[in-house]
Amino acid sequence: MGREHTLTLKHFMPMEDSNNVVGIGVGTAGCRVASSISRFRTGIHRFYYLSCEENDLRGLSEAILIPPLSRLRREPASVRGAGVKHLDKIRNVIDGARITLIVSGLGGATGSGLAPLVAEAAKEQGSFVLAVAIMPSSFERSKLFYSSIALRHLRGVCDHIIVIDNNDFIQTLSDKPILEVYDEINERIAFAISRLLGAFEKGDYAISLEKVVSSSIKDRFALLAISDRMNMLEAVSEAVTSIYKKAEPTEAEAALLYLSGSKNLLAGEVEDSVKHFTALLGDGSVKVEYGFSTNGYSKVTSVVLVSGFKTIKLANYDVLETIFEPERRLDSAPECALDLPLDNIRQLE
Repeated sequence: MGREHTLTLKHFMPMEDSNNVVGIGVGTAGCRVASSISRFRTGIHRFYYLSCEENDLRGLSEAILIPPLSRLRREPASVRGAGVKHLDKIRNVIDGARITLIVSGLGGATGSGLAPLVAEAAKEQGSFVLAVAIMPSSFERSKLFYSSIALRHLRGVCDHIIVIDNNDFIQTLSDKPILEVYDEINERIAFAISRLLGAFEKGDYAISLEKVVSSSIKDRFALLAISDRMNMLEAVSEAVTSIYKKAEPTEAEAALLYLSGSKNLLAGEVEDSVKHFTALLGDGSVKVEYGFSTNGYSKVTSVVLVSGFKTIKLANYDVLETIFEPERRLDSAPECALDLPLDNIRQLE
């Protein structure tokens, strides 16, 4: 177990197709996290970045600027309308991708408006769509409704959706300057996702994109949590507890555990942590995969991904969703505002 070991993309797709995995960062948080992931060796060789803000794309190659519709308020519907004008560019970057990874924060109009649009374009081209959705903190109350709507739309089109709650980080970093907090959150998310996607160095026993894909369950949510503790079992417990505060534990069907510690990480510690993790998940019916790194620090980082949840609290900010059953929705498609002169509206009738 001390040897370097990993399963890479070549184990489940031909080597010549390994370039057909595309990563797309959407919006401020999505671009920053995706850019950080691109620095790791994950097997994703093409990254693209979409945003309405030039600052988000500064210094990034393969960027697509989506100018907002100036006549309308900055909200997801208007951003989506602006994105429709650039659909050909979006389709071009996805063309031929067997797997499309979309990383987006859903706290702002850009991510909430564009991420579902990108997912739809990828799905139309036959790509397996894996989305990472970063939800806003609870104190950002004005953003919760739009983020919940966007999350619902993503779940409807994506093959696998991983949800990350910013509240998990804000509570532990509250004594730091706010800009530093957001930078650290983005870096920690990038580290966690890159490790789950197979990034490895000497001394790592990596998880892989194959295992993340195989743990996916259509129309279900996966929740990701990260915990740092001096004690490995405490780190695992805290991460699992965080997930179970947001979802029904009995719905869990598959789980991934990644542990990052120092070069003194003991085999017994890893074994005990995996057993502890499995026990926390219930009766042993949940499929568990694990990986670890000995390139960390004295504190242990536990990255936990649990899949199979039908509902999560982070998706319950849509008041109408609690009133109407899904089959009674008049129109489940995302809103899309178009910037058209009044004379052109008749052409749409």
